[in-house]
Amino acid sequence: MSVITKNETDEDVQLIKEYTLLPILLDMLARDSEQLKIYKDKLVYSHVLFYLKEVENAIYPELQNVKNYMKKRDIKVLNTSTTSLGINVEYKVRGYIHHFTMLRSLVKAELMTTLMKMRRSL
Repeated sequence: MSVITKNETDEDVQLIKEYTLLPILLDMLARDSEQLKIYKDKLVYSHVLFYLKEVENAIYPELQNVKNYMKKRDIKVLNTSTTSLGINVEYKVRGYIHHFTMLRSLVKAELMTTLMKMRRSL
């Protein structure tokens, strides 16, 4: 039996990051897929579109797992806003409200890391 403290843990913050970044990654994949459909007659582009769809399909179950785990740990995202500097997230962990900001460079790095992990798992 594990003891859950009232303070946020590194694991809680990681869950919030994943919950914030996975929808952004889905949006990016959808945008890129639409742009590549112009070249649908080319074999290479068809292969890339297939790969992007596979990654997209792998993200949905991952996002659902994150949501379920957040619910078990009593974590809720209250507000997410995008600014010119990055992403601001306000969230509640077991009744306590916290905030964090991810700069655009960090968002980009985290998205690339997530995309590479997903690519390896396919």
